Amino acid sequence: MRLGRLDRTIESLLELHCRIGLGSIRSVRAVQITGPRTAEIIEVEIPPLKPGDVRVKLQKTCLCGSDIPYFGYDQQRLSDEGKRSPYGHVTYEHEKVYPLPVGLSLHECVGVVEESASNRFNEGDFVLGLPFHQYGFFEYLTLPENRVFSLPESPVSKEELLLTQPFGTLLYAWRKMPDVVGKTVVVLGQGPIGLMFNALLKKKGAAAVIGIDRLQYRLETGRVVGADYTINATETDILEAVSELTGGVLADIVIEAIGHAELAINEAIELVRVDGVLFAFGVVDYNYRDHYALGKAFMKNMTIHHSVGAKDAGDFLEAARMIAEQEVDLKPLLTHSLPFDEAQRAYELFVDRQDGSIKVVIDFEK
Repeated sequence: MRLGRLDRTIESLLELHCRIGLGSIRSVRAVQITGPRTAEIIEVEIPPLKPGDVRVKLQKTCLCGSDIPYFGYDQQRLSDEGKRSPYGHVTYEHEKVYPLPVGLSLHECVGVVEESASNRFNEGDFVLGLPFHQYGFFEYLTLPENRVFSLPESPVSKEELLLTQPFGTLLYAWRKMPDVVGKTVVVLGQGPIGLMFNALLKKKGAAAVIGIDRLQYRLETGRVVGADYTINATETDILEAVSELTGGVLADIVIEAIGHAELAINEAIELVRVDGVLFAFGVVDYNYRDHYALGKAFMKNMTIHHSVGAKDAGDFLEAARMIAEQEVDLKPLLTHSLPFDEAQRAYELFVDRQDGSIKVVIDFEK
């Protein structure tokens, strides 16, 4: 009789453990950048769920160009020189900048709901999670429900749906984009964002998409995903090349998609025709910059738009739909996949553009 009670007690405890799930786990692994170009795996306590929160067990994540400064730059030296990041991700409360905040920097994340205190999500749902301030390099993310988005069942891979986050930022930017039908558009920079712009521009009806980059392997991918012409900036004068392709008129629209490049916007200004449009999308590192070609932009009477991030759930949901229904093919961007334990190597591959890397996935399921 006593043994029967014990069996029932053990069974009840096992059921409770399964129901509670991660609530019984006190720590998870995370990545922390502890110095320039140094990423270490540490253990941290997991926060409790609050009403409306969702706990996501990450499956696939991906590095973005906006992650580059936190791994690739010496943030201590920049702080000492008065060149602090304008985005608020790095804390400057103390004299020593390192180590950087735990989880910085990663923000393209998909996984499954492990626990939910939200009536909008259930355990096992496949979702996109948006970390705060790019603090996303954890095995599990605990997020409010408004930063979690359901992803559709789809014949495409999880890695492709992972691109919902960056592609969603393009759709948000598109609200400011003029009509591209029949237009000649230059995409300056053929990194992940520039390549996504190639694909979106062709879908939206651009007559000619001209991709420009310094790396030949990126230009080759640019052709695959939508560029009609490509120009290698290390081999050709890009102004002469664009002028030749457009009969001397230059581009109707130029999208600056390089990012983290001092005065890349000046190159973009050179390529815009009179009364044309410059779309500045590439992330900048500082609030102020000398030698900006304001006079040239002014005399060309051009319109300049800026866009960063995405603020509407609809943009991410539409991005997920377009990828899932294969309206755009972004699979050629997915060049590398490494396990979580190789976070250091993943950063190096991406930041240094090694081995033909474009999008580097960190796979938590490996």
